[in-house]
Amino acid sequence: MIKVEHKTYRDNRGSYTAFPTNLENIQWDQCSISVNDARGTFRGLHYQTNPAQIKYIKVIQGAILDFLVDLENDLKVDSIMLSSNVDQAVLIPNNYAHGFLTLEPNTIVVYLVKGKYNPESEHSIVWNTIPEVQAQVKKHTSKVILSEKDANGK
Repeated sequence: MIKVEHKTYRDNRGSYTAFPTNLENIQWDQCSISVNDARGTFRGLHYQTNPAQIKYIKVIQGAILDFLVDLENDLKVDSIMLSSNVDQAVLIPNNYAHGFLTLEPNTIVVYLVKGKYNPESEHSIVWNTIPEVQAQVKKHTSKVILSEKDANGK
């Protein structure tokens, strides 16, 4: 995981953030927006193998607990709190599974993705099969909202 610092400019109209363009000379393939209505929504832990994906994650409204699981290092977990009130984002290398838990209702997350989506090589790890992820999620919510895909893994 690489923490990315950026500058957000705020005034009486709201805010403006320019994403850094020098992120290791990455040519992004996709920009996605995740809108999450409820606190306690868990998305992930997703990864893709062919092609592997690099992701840039930025919260533009609300807050998340972001999880990165190192697929090459015994599923070592890194986590970071991100919110729309901090001038940080996360760059996720292609050897990590990624997921997040919303800490506020109406949380919106923007993803930039390098590596075209390929449903045949998409995988997910069920969040509560990794003890560290499970413990951190349970600290923040008693009710986890999941998609069927994320509940069952792939």
